Amino acid sequence: MNKNKLKKNIKYGTNSIIFTSAVIGVVILINLMLSSLPFKLDLTHGKLYTLSDEGKDALKHIDEEIEILFFADPSDNISLDIQELYKNMKEINNKISLEIINPMKNPSLVNEYQINSMYTSVVSSSKRSIQVPSYDLIRINYETGEQYFDGEAALIQAILDVSDEDQNKIYIIEGHGEFQKDVELSLLSSFLEQKGVLVDTYSLPSQNEIPEDADIIYILGPQFDYTKEEINTIKNYLDNGGKVFLAFDSFGENNLPNLKELSSSYGINVKDNILTDDKSNYSGDEQTLIPLYSSHSIVERLNEDNIATIIPRALELSIEEKEGITNEVVLKTSDDLPIAVTAEKDLDNNKKMQLLVIGNVFFAHNEVISLAGNSEIFLGSLKWFDNDAYILNIPPKTYTPEPIVLVGNQGILIFIVSVILIPLSVFLLGGLIYFRRRTL
Repeated sequence: MNKNKLKKNIKYGTNSIIFTSAVIGVVILINLMLSSLPFKLDLTHGKLYTLSDEGKDALKHIDEEIEILFFADPSDNISLDIQELYKNMKEINNKISLEIINPMKNPSLVNEYQINSMYTSVVSSSKRSIQVPSYDLIRINYETGEQYFDGEAALIQAILDVSDEDQNKIYIIEGHGEFQKDVELSLLSSFLEQKGVLVDTYSLPSQNEIPEDADIIYILGPQFDYTKEEINTIKNYLDNGGKVFLAFDSFGENNLPNLKELSSSYGINVKDNILTDDKSNYSGDEQTLIPLYSSHSIVERLNEDNIATIIPRALELSIEEKEGITNEVVLKTSDDLPIAVTAEKDLDNNKKMQLLVIGNVFFAHNEVISLAGNSEIFLGSLKWFDNDAYILNIPPKTYTPEPIVLVGNQGILIFIVSVILIPLSVFLLGGLIYFRRRTL
């Protein structure tokens, strides 16, 4: 080989190595400099980890230590999403801590916090702890299959709830054959308590007055009618800004004239016939309804995610206009017959009377509450009743990239540029360099 040519090859090879090393060194230096800067760029589709202005404002007002335990494999993609989101939260408020707990390696903590599924979070303050289930973090539209990341809204809402000085208290009324808290309603009670709500029972016949600390009263499936005195007690509670969740039991005794009269006095008539639906039902049973939803806030989440609920043997309801009372249908059959109806009235003392009546209570039973979105009705009603609470309105962010819609000749233009012009340019440039080097 020609010595001069060999020297040239060595020279150009050495220059190439030096140039390549310099480029790599510059890239590493730039990355180190960028990683030390206080700001980060969220390059994910939909800005999964970027906090909204509402979320930032909420975090700024938290002035106590908050601990988040997230139960999942630390290397899981969802865990990585939560960690990235947490980094942005910590930049706003450094009193918030996060620990990823691997359930397989920490069974004692799983038992201690009664964790039932992966991706469950436990958010704690000095006041209380509440659970954020996986379906609050990763939401799925069951009609389209599209997945959404709702970590910001779910976790910050939980932080606000455990920081709140006030805690909602629900009393489940007993004494008339109603479903019992620790028997038929044990799963519902556990679900509410995990949401930070105090749940207790109360025997109205023995007391004949509503506890002063009652935020919401549940009357779920009475078998025996209430006395006139008890009805007056409940009515007085409602008329002074009380909130009542009333569900009848069509499997038992329907002859409850006093309780039905209470409901009708607020514009909701309860009929004796059981609703059927030949179009929207469960497993072909026309009495086991899969209700359609209205635009009511109670079913907002169910509407957004297209989650079904199952209501067996519901009594038909109807609305009768009453002065000063606003009634709205929440659940209905495919023939627009009401299954659940609300009554609401603004009072002079800046309070609000609220009543929710549902045609059957069995959807809350341990055997049914876990099906589909049944428990979500109670969560939605809890938010509706709790009008004074700070409820975030942060939309979830989709994991699915939006499709690109090409208009007119855009498709042809992209084809020409990407398939013809770019490869041709590379070929011509390569040829030019090759022939130039041969002349050296």
